[in-house]
Amino acid sequence: MNFKSILLQFKNYWYLFAISLVLCIGLAYVYNTYATKQYLISSSLLLQQQPNNPDASSAYANGGVASALNLTEVVKNEGDVLLSRNLIKEVVQGMHLNIKLFLNSGFLATEIYDESPFDVKILNTKVDSLKRREYVIDVINNKMVHIVNEKENIDRNVKFGEQINLPQYNISLTRRPGVPIYQQEYSTQIVSEDDAIADITRNYDAEFTDKGTTTIALTLYYPNSKKGEVILQNLMNQYLNDNIQHKKSIIDSTINFINGRLAVVGDELTNVEKKYQNYRSSNNITDIDEQAKVLVGNASDNDNKYQQQQIQLSIIKDLKERLNDPGNDKVIPSSLNIQNSSFASSLSQYNELQNERTKQRLSYTETNPVIVNLDQQIAVVRHNLLQSIDSYKNEMELSSSGINKQNNVLTSSIRSVPGKQRTIMDYSRQQELKQQLYVYLLQKREETSMAKAADMPYSRIIDSAKSSKEPAKPIKPIIYIMSFFLGLIMPFGLVNTRKMMASKISSEDDIEQHTDVTIIGKIGHQSLSGRSKADLYSRSQVTESLRTLRTKLGNILDDQRSNVIMITSSINGEGKTFLTRNLGNTLAMTGKKVVLIELDLRKPKLSHALGINNDDFGFSNYVLEDLDVDSLIKPSLFHPNCFVVTSGPVVANASEILLSDKLNYLIEDLREKFDYVIIDSSPVGLVSDALIIQKHVDITIYVCRHNYTDKAQIGIINEIKTKDNVDNLYLVINDVNFSKAGYFGYGYGIGYGER
Repeated sequence: MNFKSILLQFKNYWYLFAISLVLCIGLAYVYNTYATKQYLISSSLLLQQQPNNPDASSAYANGGVASALNLTEVVKNEGDVLLSRNLIKEVVQGMHLNIKLFLNSGFLATEIYDESPFDVKILNTKVDSLKRREYVIDVINNKMVHIVNEKENIDRNVKFGEQINLPQYNISLTRRPGVPIYQQEYSTQIVSEDDAIADITRNYDAEFTDKGTTTIALTLYYPNSKKGEVILQNLMNQYLNDNIQHKKSIIDSTINFINGRLAVVGDELTNVEKKYQNYRSSNNITDIDEQAKVLVGNASDNDNKYQQQQIQLSIIKDLKERLNDPGNDKVIPSSLNIQNSSFASSLSQYNELQNERTKQRLSYTETNPVIVNLDQQIAVVRHNLLQSIDSYKNEMELSSSGINKQNNVLTSSIRSVPGKQRTIMDYSRQQELKQQLYVYLLQKREETSMAKAADMPYSRIIDSAKSSKEPAKPIKPIIYIMSFFLGLIMPFGLVNTRKMMASKISSEDDIEQHTDVTIIGKIGHQSLSGRSKADLYSRSQVTESLRTLRTKLGNILDDQRSNVIMITSSINGEGKTFLTRNLGNTLAMTGKKVVLIELDLRKPKLSHALGINNDDFGFSNYVLEDLDVDSLIKPSLFHPNCFVVTSGPVVANASEILLSDKLNYLIEDLREKFDYVIIDSSPVGLVSDALIIQKHVDITIYVCRHNYTDKAQIGIINEIKTKDNVDNLYLVINDVNFSKAGYFGYGYGIGYGER
């Protein structure tokens, strides 16, 4: 679609656009006048994430088990909770929103809330699913009303407070204290809770005000501003109460879990302590560290004793070797101390005798009785020393063996200490872990209990529900604007739908959408008579269209030589013969010599349209008989420069005649005699005669007729151009009514310059 075609549609179908605009704007006025007015109620709620504070004593004060147990709450999910059906259901049930009261009934009904003089209550329901019902209530006096419902055949007078038995439920009308009542018409509408929930859901929304904040803006459209404020406020309060109850239920389950864990951990702690006690009793352990120190000290003392005894044994061994040597007359050093009293006295006596002998030896010889006597004494003392040494040696060896055994026992005990310490550490660790877990659970139980006591929600209401002063729906300017555009779109769519559904060519676009073959002419709807010379100077659409076509052909063809033009179409009736006759006439008007050849051998019409006899001789006689070309040429009756070669008698083998070489001879001969040779051929969509002729022509004009040629037949044009390699193909559209059809660029010169 282009702008010109749109303007043309406005021009041609202005009455449809006018009717549609009046109708749509009228409907918009009726809608704005009688549609239910709805007010916009808005509020805002702040959702804050519970702080992840390790100090539960400060966290639980904000309320909620998430604070006490350090759980993270996903704030963004709360937006879905505010839109949940369960939340709306709780408000519907709490406020009985499935029951509405109206002042008047029908189209004039207006919902009322706190100004209602009575309330409607459902006492009990008799069916599973309630159907929508409306009851008209006329107040008779302060005690009596008249209730009517035609569907349920209800028409009775009842008192306020009286139970009214209805098919679906029993209801009662209760006076509201302090509200005056007047004798006028009221109505009540009772629906199911599901319908009431759906009605609220359609008009309710909750969205975050910004991606970076957790503030939610709540909006509700409702006919009664006061009732809408109460509904939205109850929605927020119910959300906060549900949040508290949800947190408390989590706290209760947490407390139950902690109590269960306390019992299990207490039993585990008792078992660990009992095992620890039994292990220490069976291993005689009081304080493993002190006992280990004592064992190490005893082992060190025994080791010192053992070393001292080994030293004594070494000294005894050395003394024994000296004493066993008879030639050894040296004094035994007193530093070789042996812890034995008898040995010490014998050693002292031995050393004295040795010293005495040394002195006497200075005065006496070895054989001297004094020396001999001393030697005898020394021998006796040495013998006594050896006996003492042997006795002491045995004693020391026995003592050393005992100390060595004791050292082994102490060493074994010391080696077992690390294992006992590790076992004790395992028991201590288990005891400590269980004790810490037990204390932790006790602490968390207290913290959770304190959190349960704090029933303040962390989220809070920023702005309470507030209604707009004026109704927000319907928006009258938008309704009128939409109705205006709808009034334009509807006839526009109707016209174009009709055009799209049409199978015939109705505009230039229909052709251009299916083929890229150039359109060089559009012939008007009026007929042109070739018999009157006055028509040659006519300013009709047909004449001007043909003149324009003549100009375009002059631009396409070579005016320095004779040109052969073939005119064909898809089917009969599209105007190829009409175009052949009138194009020839138009070209002859310029002083050019033109000859028209009637080569539609199957159904010739050109000669009949020109009023020329076709039975005597023509093209078929020229091919079948030996005729001269000049004998075929006949003058036309509408212009002296225009001549005709008729088809001759109708033959059965038209294609074979056209395949004759004489066709080429004829065309070449006529080229030499005339400026233009125009061939009226058979429809190419029916027979192949035109394709046989096409190789002899300079240009092929394909005629389509407005509101006659089928759109599907345009595919024939593409096949001729692509498959048959016809490059010199052009289109002419015939029978165009320029005042209504979607064709542009022609017809504007009609009447220009006329008086």
